[in-house]
Amino acid sequence: MMGTTVHETARNRPSDGFTLVELLVVVAIIALIATIAVALLHAQVDKAKLAAVAADLRAFEFGFLSYASDNGTLPPDSHTDTPNHLPEGLGVEDYLSVKQWVSVTRLGGNYNWEGLDKFPYAGISLFGATAAPSLFAQLDERIDDGNIGTGKFRLTPNGRYTWVIDE
Repeated sequence: MMGTTVHETARNRPSDGFTLVELLVVVAIIALIATIAVALLHAQVDKAKLAAVAADLRAFEFGFLSYASDNGTLPPDSHTDTPNHLPEGLGVEDYLSVKQWVSVTRLGGNYNWEGLDKFPYAGISLFGATAAPSLFAQLDERIDDGNIGTGKFRLTPNGRYTWVIDE
């Protein structure tokens, strides 16, 4: 070995793997990308939930207004111990999807009919909704005036988010 030192031999040897620093950089980049992807996924899931509830409210509104057109009035309030209960014996179920009405909403809770006989308005409320208030504010921006205290979609005095059909 003509004057070759141990230090020079190590430098000329091919690398056997990644250094700890290189691995940490890769893991940090993957974690950052995953964090961004998860946030975007949650935003898309929330948009889908809002779109589904907006579609339900509009479909139910059409059903109740069709009922009123055929019967001369909107049905009375339906709230009993079961929040998704429809007024009985009036044929309201012929005007909307009962399966959709009795399903848990995408924002938690159930749909409930609030009639003019018990409230100063008639509308479809989300009874027992469990979503964050920020989602209801986003829903209001999507389907109404963007102010949860006014307009067609609002937080009513009984504490329910309600799509008001008539006042």
